[in-house]
Amino acid sequence: MTGPLRATAANHYPWGNGCDGWRLVDRPELSLREERLPPGGAEAPHYHRVSRQIFYVLAGELTIKVPGRILLAKAGEALEIPPGLEHLVQNNGPEDLRILLVSAPDTAGDRYPVDDHTAVPTDVAHHPMYWL
Repeated sequence: MTGPLRATAANHYPWGNGCDGWRLVDRPELSLREERLPPGGAEAPHYHRVSRQIFYVLAGELTIKVPGRILLAKAGEALEIPPGLEHLVQNNGPEDLRILLVSAPDTAGDRYPVDDHTAVPTDVAHHPMYWL
């Protein structure tokens, strides 16, 4: 058991194009991170062979591109990405996006790039976690 978890300078890491993250729980079987993506912030398309991820939106609007679809979640909603699903996380909104990211197990050593993510999905789906 641990005490209160919070974002601090000690657990901060920069990532992507101007994005910030904070490791709140960092164990091999489970990780919890708070992340901030500025407008236009994104990560490279990738997938995880083993890890399942849940993105819970604290503020802003989350865009996740998966093959053939664009998924959106607003504050108070979550999206689940199962192992093996290629995804691209973005902030296409005008304000900072703040999320909690749960990964089980942790994604260390389980991140694989997607070489061909050029096909842009044409439909936009606004569904909370139960879309899968």
